[in-house]
Amino acid sequence: MAAGLRLQTAFAGVAARVLSGRVLIGPTALVFSRQLYYTGVQSAGVVVLAAALIGFGFVYSFQSVLSLSGSRALELLAVLAVRSLGVLITGFVFSARSITAISAEMTLLQVTGERTTLERLGIDTRLYLVLPRVLASVLGVAILNLYFVTTTLLAATVALSGRIDVLAVERVISGIDPALVFAGVIRAGVFAGISVLWVLRFAVRGRRTFPEVPVAASVAVLQSIVLMLLLETAYQLLTFQPGTP
Repeated sequence: MAAGLRLQTAFAGVAARVLSGRVLIGPTALVFSRQLYYTGVQSAGVVVLAAALIGFGFVYSFQSVLSLSGSRALELLAVLAVRSLGVLITGFVFSARSITAISAEMTLLQVTGERTTLERLGIDTRLYLVLPRVLASVLGVAILNLYFVTTTLLAATVALSGRIDVLAVERVISGIDPALVFAGVIRAGVFAGISVLWVLRFAVRGRRTFPEVPVAASVAVLQSIVLMLLLETAYQLLTFQPGTP
């Protein structure tokens, strides 16, 4: 009852700020769209390249080291890509590219005093600066996860047969529990959102100077990578069931 009342109060507070103009809808939407473009579009090339290299390398390794047939190697690669590789690789790319930019930008806002100025104007910087970046990161990394899984399997079919075999990919994906695919996509996005919240918690803390901007960005990347590894490890341990793929 108390939790529900607090949730209603929070929503009411957000609605009041929107109606009173304290949340700038236009600029907030611009921040969201820019972050989504940087995360989901500009990072796609790196993710696709990494996925292609992993698809080629892993399927050859499965065949040579584990002596698996082509179809069995493709099935094993699909399970790995859906369960862990997609989440981790897209998370690492996001950390290296987007977390660096977000942390540097927010630290710079702190250094120049722009964040303080916005707050003095009555603008809630958490809703204007933080929320759109978190939401865009969640959606963008979820999209990158789909890019990764699809490209990895398509590259593996090229390695096995010398051509892109879409039917083989569809057959392999159809044999995987849809809940695993859905969980991987959601997990990738949620982990990205948590990472943004974590690094911003430190980027906007205290007084900053210009020399601290690159330092804050590099520390944020390391923190984000470690955090994603911890989150993925915790998830795998909590959901582990002997005998399941």
